[in-house]
Amino acid sequence: MADKTLSPVKFLEQILEPEKKTDHICWQCKYFKWVLKGSKLPPADIIGWCKKIHWPFYWVVPEKYVIKECYAYEPKE
Repeated sequence: MADKTLSPVKFLEQILEPEKKTDHICWQCKYFKWVLKGSKLPPADIIGWCKKIHWPFYWVVPEKYVIKECYAYEPKE
């Protein structure tokens, strides 16, 4: 039986598996969507994308890209 106390964010974190895990600052942002395990579409160094920064499309985040702070950052709830 499923735990009914999980928030939608925590539920998705349990059922979706990322291709890579990292300590990148974006990893804790609620707008960051990681590349799912087994996905063949993005290049190998992309860990995910930001759904808040739209230039020119969603902003992709490479693994080696160092971000100290971001105006769009909001912690996950």
